[in-house]
Amino acid sequence: MKLNKIIEEKKKQVEREKKKETAKNVAVGIAIGTAIGAVAGLLFAPKSGKETREDIVNVSKEVVENVKEKVEEGIDLTKEQYEKAKQNLQKNVKEVKEKSEEIKDEIEETKEEIKDLGDENKDNTKNIVKE
Repeated sequence: MKLNKIIEEKKKQVEREKKKETAKNVAVGIAIGTAIGAVAGLLFAPKSGKETREDIVNVSKEVVENVKEKVEEGIDLTKEQYEKAKQNLQKNVKEVKEKSEEIKDEIEETKEEIKDLGDENKDNTKNIVKE
């Protein structure tokens, strides 16, 4: 049952990674589209060459800042998801270890009970043979 839980967690993690990648691609697409739109608007605006170049520089700086922010947000989100996955994995490993210890203890108890029954049967058989 724990194995199924681990598999489900892994599937959820893969789905989160896909969603994260999609969000990152959308952010990059928006940034690129914004940059292209801004540059096109500047190039077709009725301004002097010097003003247009200044506007392009300013818009480029804004776009770079926007992209940096989106990348940083993506990195932060990735780190959060990594930490959550790591914690879940550690929790699952701990649970599996605890359960395996319980099973090991139960096996040892059963082993001792069987040994005791064997010794008891051996004694009973000796008594019967003596009688």
